[in-house]
Amino acid sequence: MLETVGHDVNLAALPAMGDALLPVLNALRDRDPIHWSETSHCWIVTGHAEITEAFAVKVPLSSRSAPDRLFYGMTVDEMRARWPTIVRYQPLAITNSDGAQHMRLRKLFLKAFNRGLVEGLRPFVKERIACLLDIAEAKREVEFNGEISRAIPGSVILKLLGMPQSYLARLEEWDHVAAAALMSSQPTLEWLDRLEATQIEMNIEFMREIEDRKRNPKDDLITQLLNAAEDGDRLSMEEMLQALFLIIIAGHDSTSNSITLGIRALAKHPEAWAQWRATPEKGVDYAMELMRYVAMISAQPRLVAEDFEWQGKQLRKGDVVFLMVAAGNRDPKVYKEPERLDLTRTNYDSLVFGPGLHHCIGHLLAKLQVSEFFNALTQRFDNVEVLAEPSFTPALVFRGVSELQLRFYPRAS
Repeated sequence: MLETVGHDVNLAALPAMGDALLPVLNALRDRDPIHWSETSHCWIVTGHAEITEAFAVKVPLSSRSAPDRLFYGMTVDEMRARWPTIVRYQPLAITNSDGAQHMRLRKLFLKAFNRGLVEGLRPFVKERIACLLDIAEAKREVEFNGEISRAIPGSVILKLLGMPQSYLARLEEWDHVAAAALMSSQPTLEWLDRLEATQIEMNIEFMREIEDRKRNPKDDLITQLLNAAEDGDRLSMEEMLQALFLIIIAGHDSTSNSITLGIRALAKHPEAWAQWRATPEKGVDYAMELMRYVAMISAQPRLVAEDFEWQGKQLRKGDVVFLMVAAGNRDPKVYKEPERLDLTRTNYDSLVFGPGLHHCIGHLLAKLQVSEFFNALTQRFDNVEVLAEPSFTPALVFRGVSELQLRFYPRAS
């Protein structure tokens, strides 16, 4: 598979490249940080300054989903006929909103998804991580991605929502379908069909949970979302359903992929492992550097809202733009020796959680899980060994691997 065509880049080929993706993006950033791809028919933005401008909405880019990319140029009537639930609910997501609509949703979500609610999950997160590391210590060799890393955010999200852990297998399947349909550069019609059925199923389950919280409030996010109000304004039922859909999809892969790619990186950097063990109180800072280094967030899509000129390039309304966060977080104009994992690095300018108006609402929960996992890991184990290099999944937005075979070495007593 060719990842480049002359000086162009085939966006659809990038996910399968794995670690080879990063040098390709670095080269494109150094050559043309705002690049029109004839091969991929979109703009590929790779410079840190340019991506920061876009996140800050200093240029007219919209966060609305790109229908031509998802729906193959179908008419609105054709889309509604085939995928009525997707067409109805996806525009309600905060990640697909702009301006006043975005700010309204953001204010309500932040009232519900607050620091206190997240901090209250810490004991559960620690307990869940300890149980999973017990498995690793007992078995010594595990398929880490499936047995451990994906089980952490899945369990935590269910706890956050006040839903029973028996939903874990279903949550995994929901996430799998949504990731294939929404986070790929070229989703198939089959996956979009499956997403339609999956979102219907999720809505049914969530409506049942919401109605239960109306009768029996809990100390959970569903109850908080029901109670969130701003000057008398509240989330509609449809907005709540889409918010819960997004929490499961965005909160699952991003965290599990960070943990999987992170442990793979630490296995190859024993000095970083030792540093993390020695100073676990800096775990959140270390987690930020680890997430920057492994480039779990590869890209964020945008649409051009109106014609404009950007550093001499003419962008037209409706053009698709991919903000290549993985490249921006390795920009030597911002990071000294960006290809090196340096836990002492200051990551104030990190693009991992999307600085600006669309800063990730779940960033506190992600940092909690990643930092607590590696705090516990480095205390209990001397190292891990990667038994086979993994294959990367086809998702473009969140980079991840299909599986990761590891051997664990418990700490010498």
